[in-house]
Amino acid sequence: MNVGQVIELAKEWVEIYGSQIPGFCGAHLMGGLNYTPKDSSFPNYKDVDINILVRDGNGWDTHDLSYKGLILEYGSVNIEEYQSAEKVLADPRLASNLAVNSILSDPTGMLASLHKTVELEYPRRKWVLARCDAAKNSAKNSLNELSRANSPLDAYRHLAGLILDLSGLIAIAGLRPPTHRRSLVLAKNVLETWRQADLHEEILKVYGSAHLTKMQVEAYLPACEAAFDKAVEVTRTPIPFAFKLHPHVKPYFIEGSREMIEEGYHREAVLWISVGTFIATNAILTDAPENDKPPFLAAAHKFLSDLGLIAFEDIESRIQQAKELTDRVSKVADLIVSENSEIIE
Repeated sequence: MNVGQVIELAKEWVEIYGSQIPGFCGAHLMGGLNYTPKDSSFPNYKDVDINILVRDGNGWDTHDLSYKGLILEYGSVNIEEYQSAEKVLADPRLASNLAVNSILSDPTGMLASLHKTVELEYPRRKWVLARCDAAKNSAKNSLNELSRANSPLDAYRHLAGLILDLSGLIAIAGLRPPTHRRSLVLAKNVLETWRQADLHEEILKVYGSAHLTKMQVEAYLPACEAAFDKAVEVTRTPIPFAFKLHPHVKPYFIEGSREMIEEGYHREAVLWISVGTFIATNAILTDAPENDKPPFLAAAHKFLSDLGLIAFEDIESRIQQAKELTDRVSKVADLIVSENSEIIE
């Protein structure tokens, strides 16, 4: 399938199923699909992200499903998140997605009206700065959680969140739509454009993957796949990101990571491999029989050891490095915004 065909299938799903969600007010695409040419090929291991606007929603309620060969992820989002163009423009999760025509369904015309304003105002400096401030606050929260971590796995979880926050901040400053799976690749591209390639290396060092070889990273994929399969088999208890634990989602992690490795971004791919591995490991530790847990614990321990997050002293040192990195990324983001000619007054 190409991107245009994928979008048509997404519209079809919204019309048949999404529109039946209680309180439905509209729907639009999220993510990289919005910025990909319609005639481009769309690999079946990529997902399609959709926001469903609902009245009286409770936060962002996310689900994954398979639809006619697509990995489709949709979130039910309270319409209050879209109450004004100003609110959308200041939101790093939404602004880039409504700066382009991402609309799948718009029964009231609200999304069309928002898009018209957001498209014009998106590159304006005050909104870029507002989105940067939101990303900085998210990074600050992740850093605070990292500082309170009480185990290697807890430390890693918050460190990974911080790295995603900082990568997003760099993308926002560069006027690029933030992403998750390829966040470190995008950060690298933006930093190289702004002659800050050394900062990308520093990010990888603080994360823990800078020293890893392609062979080492490739070896994580079978362990991730095994953990994912086991988690799908045993998971029963609600845990964070449990909506990802479905057989059709596995290629999103495995093949999506392999894509980056084959492109030469093996160190950047570690972040995505770890997301799949540790979501699955959490489910296994929660619901698997005790006799089944040791090999998955051992694999997680090796992962953490390779990233240098086992000893208490190492974690303490990493927290300090993360604080210094957060400060530097914030300053570089400010520099990029100040010099970016694509940003208008």
